Amino acid sequence: MNNAQGSGRRLAFLLAALLALAAGLRLWNGAGSSLKLDDFHSLHHARAPDLGSFFSFLEKDNHPPLAFLLVRAARSAWGEDEWALRLPAVLAGLAAVALTWRIARRLDAPARAAATFLVAVSSLHVELTSDVRMYGLLALATAGLLDALLDLLEEGRGAWRAALWTCVGLHTHYHFAYALAALGGGALVLAWRARAPGLRALVVGVGLGGLAALPWYALGFPAQLRHGLAPGGSDPSLLRLGEGLTHLVFHNVSVAGPVLRLVFLAASAAVLLAALAGAVSLLRAREHRAALPVLLALGAFAVPALATLAAWLSPRAGFEWRYLASAIVPFALLAGAGGGAAGAGARLRRGVLACACAAALVLSAYEAVDPGEEDYAGAIAALVPRLQPGDAVVAADKQPLVFPHALAWDYYAPRFAVGRALPPRLDYDDTLSLVDPAAAGGYRRVFCCLRSMPDRCGILSALRQTFPSEEREVYGRSIWVHQFERP
Repeated sequence: MNNAQGSGRRLAFLLAALLALAAGLRLWNGAGSSLKLDDFHSLHHARAPDLGSFFSFLEKDNHPPLAFLLVRAARSAWGEDEWALRLPAVLAGLAAVALTWRIARRLDAPARAAATFLVAVSSLHVELTSDVRMYGLLALATAGLLDALLDLLEEGRGAWRAALWTCVGLHTHYHFAYALAALGGGALVLAWRARAPGLRALVVGVGLGGLAALPWYALGFPAQLRHGLAPGGSDPSLLRLGEGLTHLVFHNVSVAGPVLRLVFLAASAAVLLAALAGAVSLLRAREHRAALPVLLALGAFAVPALATLAAWLSPRAGFEWRYLASAIVPFALLAGAGGGAAGAGARLRRGVLACACAAALVLSAYEAVDPGEEDYAGAIAALVPRLQPGDAVVAADKQPLVFPHALAWDYYAPRFAVGRALPPRLDYDDTLSLVDPAAAGGYRRVFCCLRSMPDRCGILSALRQTFPSEEREVYGRSIWVHQFERP
């Protein structure tokens, strides 16, 4: 075996190990966490009886159709088990890890391994690619576009991939528009200045992808703009932008307690500094063309900045950590390059980045054990065995009225009550008040499974007037179980 063959096998083994690690973390996180309210929104879309109903209801939401169609396909093929619903996001996560490895072939071996490792263990990426939403696919589409644009600028090939990922991204999430503007615009400027052979192919590829997305943006998107449904998050600022950059690899740092929280915060700062150093070192390195550092810097920093600016100009744009998914892969690539950069202090930088990578792995493991998120499954699993004849249940969520309430109860309760009859559910109206408060008095006990419900909402106020005893338990974040009964 010659050296090239041996090196190739070692790289293939390393990639396989990183993919196995990524798969393990995402499956572990999915197995240990409950489906969340947004996940049930995805399931609600996937349950539409036909495509006409699917697109009709989607017009009342805030997202393009592709991710929901993938969940719909998975549900049609394998049913509604959690693993089936999560499968599209998990596969998108693994594909993003593989694409990071492919893009990082332009770096040396340690930087390539570090960048791919950071995407594999990023607690934000792990969470986004083990749920039932579209943010993992958003990160994948941005990585795919980045890969295609680099190939177009450096080798003049990749137009069809640019078209594919443009189309996928525009049908996945509207925040892909920021990635397309930053990366596509940057690539056009670089190609024009360098008279690159891929300039025409770049315009054609991105243009074809945009044309393929035009029907949705001509028909579905305007309807969504008209209804005024508020998006997630509405507190953009420079401070929030900085926090968002640290969240790209280290998300939910409080999950492991106050001591490790400080460790994770220090590690997140180290990764951010490594990413900044990576951008500088790649720009200075003569062996790299301008395309790599410029596009990575645009993806890692300009895309989150555009998201922040848009949300500041219009609250309708929304701003939260999940919306920054596009930046995860370019940010990790810059951090890998910064940790492995040559020059003064290179050994120290590599050591610091290695410690930060280890901390990221530990945080992802903690999140898999205790995600600290909405624990519908835990709440309902604890509640169902306590139910007896003569009890009643209220299941409600504080959420937009376009979505049905009690989706989580309807999903989990029958799974935990095999062989047992479930008690009646009390109805409530759009003001979150019981339709017939007097009817609650006919039951010995009433259990409430509520998400983010105001403590003085009509449901709780009516039950407190009827029952002298109330006990409360919290499950994860935002899920409360109230037990009302008479002595």
